[in-house]
Amino acid sequence: MNVKPSMTTTEHLSNQQRTILVVDDEEKNRLAISAVLRHAPERYDVLTAPNGRDACGIAEEYKPDLIIMDWVMPEMSGLEALKFLKEREETRDIPIIMLTGFGSSKHVESALNAGASDYLRIPVDKTELLARVRSAIALSASYVQIKEQSLRLEEQNRQLIALNHEKNEFLGIAAHDLKNPLNNISDLARIIQTEITSLPSEEVQDLAGLIRQSATKMVELVRNLLDVNAIEEGGIKLNSTLFDICETVNRVVESYTQRAVQKNILLHFSFPDEALTVLADERLTEQVVENLISNAVKYSPPNKNVFVRITNNGKENANSQNVQAATARAMVRIEVQDEGPGMSEEDKKKLFGKFSRLSAQPTGGEHSTGLGLSIVKNLVEVMNGEVWCESVLGAGATFILQLPKRL
Repeated sequence: MNVKPSMTTTEHLSNQQRTILVVDDEEKNRLAISAVLRHAPERYDVLTAPNGRDACGIAEEYKPDLIIMDWVMPEMSGLEALKFLKEREETRDIPIIMLTGFGSSKHVESALNAGASDYLRIPVDKTELLARVRSAIALSASYVQIKEQSLRLEEQNRQLIALNHEKNEFLGIAAHDLKNPLNNISDLARIIQTEITSLPSEEVQDLAGLIRQSATKMVELVRNLLDVNAIEEGGIKLNSTLFDICETVNRVVESYTQRAVQKNILLHFSFPDEALTVLADERLTEQVVENLISNAVKYSPPNKNVFVRITNNGKENANSQNVQAATARAMVRIEVQDEGPGMSEEDKKKLFGKFSRLSAQPTGGEHSTGLGLSIVKNLVEVMNGEVWCESVLGAGATFILQLPKRL
């Protein structure tokens, strides 16, 4: 229904004023009640309707703060209109005062049971009318506040449940990932302690190397957990400076070249001849690039290639949540491409989540905490950059990092 209301006030409805819809098939009653409301200290905006059907259309369109409605009307009675409005999400919270000339308390009971906030007997007393209007609007405002508070509490409760679930997941993963290397260290140390006199020095060296590997796994997990905590607590200290991104990435490539060689993986690095200066935190940038290259080597099968490229033509990511910022500045683009198994659509959805366990597994028995890419995304966003992945299952993956370039 799209019914235009007749209004006793033609001024634009203001947020400071309350809007009241008066519904009565008797014009003299509509005019009388409207006059009382119009001259009230609160300066109500008044809409009118001659029957319940028109009233429902006006209520759906204008959402008045209160409806004063007669019981007996043609086309649709006040009780029918009341039930209609209370059945609809958009109008059910509007308080409705019913006007009745019936003397029976059963009629009043029927109206209140159907959702009416209050009732007035005809003829209407001016003082009682204004008092009931003020009371109904005040109660409605209180109800809205209580409802909003309830929704906030429900949301907070959902967040607490999610945090508790995340905490339990964190404890489970931390306990599992720390338990294995701790057991290895304990067992290997026991072997060295009990058999030191009979072990060849080469075997002692091997056992010590295994202990170091286990300790490295633990250090990596602890460092990642500390990084996650620092990010969530806002404890990341950003030191944005201008630096040559090519030099920074080159240091990481050189540090991972030997690891790649051990898996018969060739690590390729290409970059422009000129220096490319970015505005970011150099330490955090090195951590991000290290993570991306480490993953590429970790998940690539032997005898494959990993390509690291820097280009001076970074553009906004079509899926970026920071589109305005991306289009307002030039970006430097760093790509890390592997020839690994690629990712399914399901894997890509959870790629940057905490504790994400993807279908692909490290190809050389390397350790994965499931936290690295979550940390990467948070660090990049802190530096006003962007990171995403382009991958097809069975055809490798390319991680793309963009950082703001010096203007």
